[in-house]
Formats: sequence, structure tokens, C-alpha cells
Amino acid sequence: MTREELEEAKTQSAEIAKMLKEGNLTADERHKLETLQAQLAGVLLHPWLPFGWGRRSIMIVLFLVGAIGLAQGNSYFLLAWVLLLFFSPRFVGEFAYALGRFVAGFNGRA
Repeated sequence: MTREELEEAKTQSAEIAKMLKEGNLTADERHKLETLQAQLAGVLLHPWLPFGWGRRSIMIVLFLVGAIGLAQGNSYFLLAWVLLLFFSPRFVGEFAYALGRFVAGFNGRA
């Protein structure tokens, strides 16, 4: 996925959200737009590495901290690799999906 494709998907998702919020749609149109929005969310949360250099830089630093800790034999620095996951769009999407399924099952809605 390129940066242009990501920006286009974000724009389309925002437009669909605006159309759904307006509420002047038939049930069939609403269902189609909700399905399309779910597909776009999957596209946005698909890459393992973020596109922004801020989050990507944090991931690099956390990786290096974990590698230095591993080289020195200090296992506490390896916790940086666990934190590394929370900067990945794919992991955050999968985690949010799993958490949502758990909460829905816990509340008896799944």
C-alpha cells in the first residue's frame, strides 16, 4: 500500500462516515455503506508498519532498546519489544477486534 492509497482510503472512510451520520439513506444503502466502511477499516489497519515517521521512529528506538538489552543479557529491556507491538496498525486493529469480540461475548451479545 502506498501513501496515496492510504490517504484515499482515509478520505473515502471519512466521506462514508459523514453519509452514514446524515441518516437520509435507505436500509439497503446503509447496509452497503457500512460494509464498505468495514472493508476500508480493514485496508487501513492492514500494514504492520505505520506510514508516519513519528510512530515509525518510536518503533525503531524500541527495537534498538530491546536489542541492546538482549545483547547485555538484561531481560527487562525485552519488554520494549512488547511495547513495540502497540505502534503497529495491524496489531492495534487485531487487538481491538479481539477485545470487542471478548466484551460482546462477556455481555452476551455475540
